[in-house]
Amino acid sequence: MCKIIKYLDYAKLNTLEKLYFNLTIMLIVTFLSFLFLVFEFFIYENITVFFQDCFLMFVIFIIGMTGLFHTCKGLRKYKEILKNKEFYYEQPKIRL
Repeated sequence: MCKIIKYLDYAKLNTLEKLYFNLTIMLIVTFLSFLFLVFEFFIYENITVFFQDCFLMFVIFIIGMTGLFHTCKGLRKYKEILKNKEFYYEQPKIRL
């Protein structure tokens, strides 16, 4: 429980933890909107009425998917930057 409380203080997280936190939030939002859309789809008989009634949920789902891709891209880029920094510091210095 203490770890969960620690992660609720967003300002104290480092960059990698913030990216993982954002990824978790985007996964939850996208998954919930997807579940809502699936269950609503089976209730409606007319597809046009379904699209009219659930347009806002479609928008939230699209924003969630976009956020997931951007967060994953940010994670990959940040890990690459960290790997390059480690490689830079591990190289031996050659004196002439």
